[in-house]
Amino acid sequence: MIEREATVKISSELLGNLLNGAKAANGRLVRVAPEGFYEVTLALQGGSYTTLLPIACTVIIATRPESEVPAIEVER
Repeated sequence: MIEREATVKISSELLGNLLNGAKAANGRLVRVAPEGFYEVTLALQGGSYTTLLPIACTVIIATRPESEVPAIEVER
């Protein structure tokens, strides 16, 4: 699970317009709003920018791997 204020990698169709074609950036997840968007602080061009990205077209990837989860045994 990605925790609040976690450092993340963000990929969004909207970033392509902001970053001259680049569709991914590093940032920090601030919150997931019930209105359907991620509030993210993006690290761009030497500064930090608060952005609101729609959940429907945005992917957020944790920069740290999850701790190992034990396998679930399935009866066959």
